[in-house]
Amino acid sequence: MALDELHGRRLATVASVFENALSRMELVLKSAESAGGNDASQINVEQIRLGREKMEAIRTRLSESLKRFSIQLHKPEPRQVLAAELSTLWVVLENARPERMKGYGREFSPSDKADWENLIEELLSDVKEMRRVLVKKEAKA
Repeated sequence: MALDELHGRRLATVASVFENALSRMELVLKSAESAGGNDASQINVEQIRLGREKMEAIRTRLSESLKRFSIQLHKPEPRQVLAAELSTLWVVLENARPERMKGYGREFSPSDKADWENLIEELLSDVKEMRRVLVKKEAKA
């Protein structure tokens, strides 16, 4: 059964976000596996095995759902991927402003607050410039 276009897009987005997260998690597990996992803070071999089993079950569930609802995933255009990554950076930076970091138990000293705010502004400017160069079609280097 095919879904309404908007519902289909949402399920496709869920599947893409899950797949991207699972791929990143797989890299972490591969790294943990090569590290040995002897330290108590490390992920042990059994946890890695169980984690991979669960990841495979999630992939199967999502794949079956995509088939059931007649949804095909399409690889996004490079500009879409870049725009999404830059948007994520923008949100992270906006949330890192000193005025939004209340409740951490300590306030910034006035000089640290100014330096932190300058850092955030400079990084936001960098992100804006990257968006202009990489995402806007008419941008020139």
